[in-house]
Amino acid sequence: MRAQVLSPLNIIIALILAFLIGAIVMWISGFSPIASYSSMLLTPLSDPVYSLSALAFSAPIVLTGLTFAVGLKAGLFNIGAEGQVYMGALGAVIAAYLARDVAALPLAFGLGLALAVLWSALPALLKLWRGVNEVVSTIMMNWIAYWIVIMAVSTALSNPLQPEESVKMPEAARLTPLIPGTDFTLAVPLAYGTAAVIFVFLKYSVWGYRMSVSGHNPLAAKSYGIKPERAVLIAFAIGALTAGLAGILQVVARPPSYSLMRNLANVYGIGFDGITAAMLGRG
Repeated sequence: MRAQVLSPLNIIIALILAFLIGAIVMWISGFSPIASYSSMLLTPLSDPVYSLSALAFSAPIVLTGLTFAVGLKAGLFNIGAEGQVYMGALGAVIAAYLARDVAALPLAFGLGLALAVLWSALPALLKLWRGVNEVVSTIMMNWIAYWIVIMAVSTALSNPLQPEESVKMPEAARLTPLIPGTDFTLAVPLAYGTAAVIFVFLKYSVWGYRMSVSGHNPLAAKSYGIKPERAVLIAFAIGALTAGLAGILQVVARPPSYSLMRNLANVYGIGFDGITAAMLGRG
């Protein structure tokens, strides 16, 4: 009971301290903390367009937060979402390069998810076969993915008319705004729907229970006939799928560019933002 009370209390204290430190830094820098925080917290509520845009920006962070949260459930500190986002986006760009009609959309999802899962396979197997810490392996994979995708977008997959970005998704394959004048696309219900499905899976399914037991006490799990190794594989796979989906949606459902920036500006940091969101939401 005491732990249940202290856990959300710790989150509240951390948030208050973060806001105070931010206010001090802004004040020292010559900015008004009150005006800045008012703009940040109240502007999204002042206009439906801003509210819908805030939801659109939150969608990929929800997905990468799931990557980290599912890993924690299985006892993993999986910070590989960043690289898997890059690979998901790369798959979508490859699809845009190969198909110039509506076929690019299903191809983008297929290639993006496949690349993300493959990218998470090496850290998962290293964890199981050699006991390599997933923090070390996923950080390395993040940076490898970063430079591979930059190289691809800068060369074979670049847009000849706009070299600062990749080839664009064909117009017929784009997920355009559901509400005109906003950034609110199908990405938002997809992200939050995915979160709901994973919540039900972890909370009420047999596999969710097995992952939880394996994450809390692998030895106890083995004594009950549960294989912790399987929980690790499932956690890595689910995490890769959600992170890959985030990367795909940043290409196929992110107006107005519907492409990947050469410097990866529209995907950079999404994986790490998801970690922060997951740790705050975990309570």
